[in-house]
Amino acid sequence: MSVTEQALRLAPSERLDLIGALWDSLVDEGADLPISDEQRTELRRRLLDHRANPDAVMSWDEAKRRLTRR
Repeated sequence: MSVTEQALRLAPSERLDLIGALWDSLVDEGADLPISDEQRTELRRRLLDHRANPDAVMSWDEAKRRLTRR
């Protein structure tokens, strides 16, 4: 059985943990991850918005509360 097949047999929460661990390993290794032009444009827009409105933020706890109310 392949690693992918094994991963797909995991419970959803375990798959999410695996995704996070794999993503973190790429970041930790300094992998050069490609992004599309659209993603680059959106990142620039968000950075400019943050610089213009640095106090317009919410805590992670507040974001989770809002998401779980949906």
